[in-house]
Amino acid sequence: MRFSEPSILYFLSLAPLLYLALLLIGRNRLKEMEMLGDARMLERFCPAPPGKGYRVESLFIALSLFFFILSLARPQAGARLEPVRIRGSDIYIAIDVSKSMRAEDIGPHRFGRAKIIALELVKSLQGDRVGLILFGGDAFVQCPLTSDYDAVVTFLNSLDVSAAVASGTSIAAPLEAALDFIRPAEDTYSILLLLTDGEDTAGGWGRAMKALAKRSVKVFCIGIGTREGSPIPILDEAGKRTGYLKDSGGNVVISKLDDVALKEIAEKTHGYYFEAGRKLTEVGRFGATLANMKKRELETKRYTVYEERFQIPLAAGLILLIIYMVRSVRAGRRAG
Repeated sequence: MRFSEPSILYFLSLAPLLYLALLLIGRNRLKEMEMLGDARMLERFCPAPPGKGYRVESLFIALSLFFFILSLARPQAGARLEPVRIRGSDIYIAIDVSKSMRAEDIGPHRFGRAKIIALELVKSLQGDRVGLILFGGDAFVQCPLTSDYDAVVTFLNSLDVSAAVASGTSIAAPLEAALDFIRPAEDTYSILLLLTDGEDTAGGWGRAMKALAKRSVKVFCIGIGTREGSPIPILDEAGKRTGYLKDSGGNVVISKLDDVALKEIAEKTHGYYFEAGRKLTEVGRFGATLANMKKRELETKRYTVYEERFQIPLAAGLILLIIYMVRSVRAGRRAG
């Protein structure tokens, strides 16, 4: 025997307390009647005399409450193994860690916003496998594909703005990494999600884009930043701002959202482009699109399913309550 909601069992202590309270009330009513005069004479005019049977009726009410609470705790007995098929997609989340992601034109900063989007997305997944790619001038897999979302969240939480230290940005890098790690048999079930401001200093992403499109791997892009742009902070070892990045002429560099390449990549691979706004609407839009995509069976797990037995204490409580009500009606008729 086990209980699905064991915390409910603490409320069982209310049953004896109710019983004692009803006994006290019945006893007080009996004393009040005795003070008024002869008990037998008063009982002829009282529709529900407490002088007889109040102890038994109090017990019925308290036991009914006891069994109702027991039913709410959902007692379970007997178990069986039930297979559950898990279906989903493979999602690679690629986060830009170049210096331009330190820009603060979108709160808290571009890198922080990318991290928030990734965390919210992972928390919303059900059954899909997810992997994490970090890229700047190059790309590497930070976390391989897994259905252990807690592990991915741990990886993401370990990242902060100081991780955005790579010089230059290669949009081709995460595309090529996806080509290397996605197996051909999984192409149509695989998705690459780019979280970047779109600034590309390397070029050459066209060939990787065409290869992904040929293999039917969809690429979704979320542009992070604004078209007005923002200067790029320079941080010390403690993460404090010491100034802003400048070009060779001593001018402060203004980094702006560049979504031209992102839109083309998303379009040619039959994905979508979203622009990060003040609210996390892009997470919901991506999730809705993901729900409508073709999924494959990733694995079959067997879960222990326990047989519910809440019906037994529920029936016992109802029977006791009905007995109490019948006794009360009969007592009223005899009094009449």
